[in-house]
Amino acid sequence: MARVMICDDDKDTAEELACALRAAGHEAEVCRHTMDMLRAAAEDRFDLIALGLDMAGFGRAGAVEALREIAPRVPIIALHSKPSAIMRAAASERFAAVLPRPVETKNFMYAVACALAETEAPQPRRRAGGTVVAPVLKPSVG
Repeated sequence: MARVMICDDDKDTAEELACALRAAGHEAEVCRHTMDMLRAAAEDRFDLIALGLDMAGFGRAGAVEALREIAPRVPIIALHSKPSAIMRAAASERFAAVLPRPVETKNFMYAVACALAETEAPQPRRRAGGTVVAPVLKPSVG
């Protein structure tokens, strides 16, 4: 179970995605203002944030930059209505995913699963001499 924030000024989309997250066993919170998202991120309350990049006001690059400073390890799924802007955003930022509007729930949930799986993957460690030690992957039992 993950804690996910959806920050978007499209209330219907945000609520639909939050319902899908809850149905899948995640905790989901919705906000419509970027400053609310940044305050919550500063409190380390979320494992993943979905952000409308085409929100009015402080919902563009400034919000992403601030979020990267406040919570650098939290993956971001970006939502946007213009494909050309999506491509520019994806090229300039490291997003877990960039999804076009209208956001399809199945695509969003797939992006969430991939982003969370990536954050749970063991990270390589460095020994004192700088040698990288690969993590040991254990097979799942099931």
